[in-house]
Amino acid sequence: MKIKLNFALTAGVLIFYSLVFAKENNGEADYIIHPNDVLEISVYSEPDLDKTVRVSEVGTVNYPLLGNIKAGGLSVRALEKNIADLLSEDYLVNPQVHVFLKEYGSKISVLGQVKKPGSFELKASLTLMEAIALAGDFTETGNPAVVKVIRRLGDREKIYDIDTTKITERGDKSRDLELLPGDVISVEEYGRISVLGQVNRPGSFVLKKDFTVLEAIALAGGFTKIAEIDGTRVVREENGKKRALPIKVSAIMKGYKTYDIVLLPGDTIVVPESFF
Repeated sequence: MKIKLNFALTAGVLIFYSLVFAKENNGEADYIIHPNDVLEISVYSEPDLDKTVRVSEVGTVNYPLLGNIKAGGLSVRALEKNIADLLSEDYLVNPQVHVFLKEYGSKISVLGQVKKPGSFELKASLTLMEAIALAGDFTETGNPAVVKVIRRLGDREKIYDIDTTKITERGDKSRDLELLPGDVISVEEYGRISVLGQVNRPGSFVLKKDFTVLEAIALAGGFTKIAEIDGTRVVREENGKKRALPIKVSAIMKGYKTYDIVLLPGDTIVVPESFF
């Protein structure tokens, strides 16, 4: 009876141990291990086998009794099973192995026109839009239609040009690229525009989303006292040719906002001098 009771207690402890670890590991069990990840590996009732290891660049870890074993490319759950199988071959009976992901070694970078540029841990699967959200979303000058994902593939580099407005505005989720370790996301500016002539601070300025002629003139310090405001025009290049678009400034000031056109990269606003 005593033997049966002890066996029942031992079995109960093992079941409890398995349930606890299953619950703790549930969120990361399907995570695919990458080089430079730091793992804590433990075996129930075998403290000598508790070890913290870093996955090498070639995807292996060095573990007591087993030497170098494959970890990179396996899920956490698969690595637990692999170690348990290897230990059970020659060393232990029914080993209870737990792998805890202590530190993510894989990172991606989000650069350019985002509010919080930097590097971020690649936890489980991460898409382009999720990474941009981690980086605080686009700045006012960030162009969501011009986003690049730069990826190393062996000794070469591949660049994906992605218009994220097709994801956010048109619902095309197929363009929301799933990221890989080392990916670099670069968010470009909308571009620049120039304001010349009779404004107080003429020059070149960074274009913002839905930026209009009057907003650009305000950025350039407003009209001078001798400006011919209704002579204002936008010089725009289309199909290799330049054309001048007249702007009815006085009408805009009276509330006719439809005349206040949205600027495009490369536009030049010219404000002439009044001769009266």
